Formats: sequence, structure tokens, C-alpha cells
Amino acid sequence: MEVAPSRLQLRVGCLGPAGTYTETARHNLLGDYLSQMESKFLPSNSAVIQKVEDGELDLGVVPVENSTEGDVVEVLRELNYAKRVRILAETILGIKHSLIGRLGVSLEQIRSHPQALAQCRSFLLKNYPTVSQQQSLSTTAAVEAAVIDNKIAAIASSRAAEIYGLSTIAEDIGDIVGNSTRFLVIGRGETSPTGYDATALIFTPVNDQVGILAKCLTLFSSYGINLTKIDSRPTGALREYDFLVTLDGHIQDSAVKGAVTELRTKYCPSLRVLGSYRRSVGL
Repeated sequence: MEVAPSRLQLRVGCLGPAGTYTETARHNLLGDYLSQMESKFLPSNSAVIQKVEDGELDLGVVPVENSTEGDVVEVLRELNYAKRVRILAETILGIKHSLIGRLGVSLEQIRSHPQALAQCRSFLLKNYPTVSQQQSLSTTAAVEAAVIDNKIAAIASSRAAEIYGLSTIAEDIGDIVGNSTRFLVIGRGETSPTGYDATALIFTPVNDQVGILAKCLTLFSSYGINLTKIDSRPTGALREYDFLVTLDGHIQDSAVKGAVTELRTKYCPSLRVLGSYRRSVGL
């Protein structure tokens, strides 16, 4: 991601403490610019989005989707509620989990972020079937608990083991080879088209009628637009949903602009564009 000189000296936040996968994604996305920014660690992804929404942070980095466990629901929920936050960039990070703690100890508990525990489910059932599992706010928060109590082990990155001076009990313990997570940079403002962009938007059909969602989605096809992801999110009322769609193209592209305008006019007056950004080239 390129950052304009006028946007340096900004405040950027992500899930902490140091050593989380999100911190690694932040480095991949912002690189050398980080030395000129004020970096902050926060206790949850929700807090990152809320502080960007409130203007207490200029940029945030959050995970949005994992190839094994799917959507990070916490992040989708907050993006749905936020009104001023825009998606500015994305990256895809390969995830390799390690079991971290002290060697030669009889473990009583294994801790990690809920996503990490789920991504290592088979390993844990096979090797530690009687050890209790405890969710933590982040993988590194679990490592901090393992530092304090030697009967606790954590699932986190090998880098976290180095940072906190613990041993790696087992490496690459994820259930699926090629496990990866997509991360977003969020902030304010707009990006310029690159020719290799994606656009995310959220809409609620105005009428609950037969075929209304099909009409919305077919409209994109009529403009030659490829949809790459569709999610539904509850509105707070039963049987009423917002639809979160990701598509190929930039909001400034004539086809995307035309489709969004027609969709808003015909079916979804509450449509909101979450952002256009350069697509990650992947791993």
C-alpha cells in the first residue's frame, strides 16, 4: 500500500499485544511507512474499527476472512455498523500456528484466539484431548498467559515465541495446509483506480418480495461485473438482512458506478460503498 506524504505521522492501530498475526499484516501493508506513524495496539478488532470510526485512529488493520474458518464475524459486524470507515487496502497472509510454552511440562490448559483454536481443532483432539481450551482476545494475549503460568500453552506464531522467550512445543499445527487470512486497512477517504481493484458494498433490499435478491445480483451481471463474495448480516430484526457484496472493479469504473447507481435507485436506497481498493495478489 502506498501512503501519500500528507498522510504520514498518522495513528495506526491493530490487535495486540506485539507478535499477533495482525501486526505482521500491518507490516506487510504499510512497511517502511510505519516508522513515520504512531502505532498502537488494541485489545480487540472491534476496538480498532470503533476508534477509526470515532477519529481516534487514522488507520486500522483488521482480519476479515480466513481460508479455514471463514468470516471474522466480529469485524463484519463492526464494518456493518460503522458509517465513516472505508476499506483502503488488503493483503493475504499465510498462517502457520505453533504450540508455544515450556518443554517437559504437563499442560493443564491451551489458550488462543477463537479462530486459532478452531484452525487447530484436529491437532488438539489428537494430541491434547483432555487438556482444557480457553479463548483469549488475541494469540499473543494467550502467550502472555503462558509466560505467567508454565502449565498453560498458547497457539500463536513462532515469532511470538521469540518475542516472549518461550519454547516451540510443536510447529505448523494447523489442520489445513495453506491456511491463510485476508486483512484490511481501514481509514477515511478514497483510493484511485489501479486496474486491479475490488469494491465492497452493503445494501438492504427495500421490499421483501419473491426474487428481490436475485434481481439485485442479476443487475451486476447485466453490467458485466463479477461478484467474488456475498455475505448476509442481521439488521437487528428477525428475517431482515443486510447483504455485504465484494466485486471486481473500482467504484470510479463506469460499469461499477452505473450498477451501483441503478441498484440504489431501483431496489436499495440504503446502499453504502465500504471502499474500493487494490486486490491482493495472494500468497
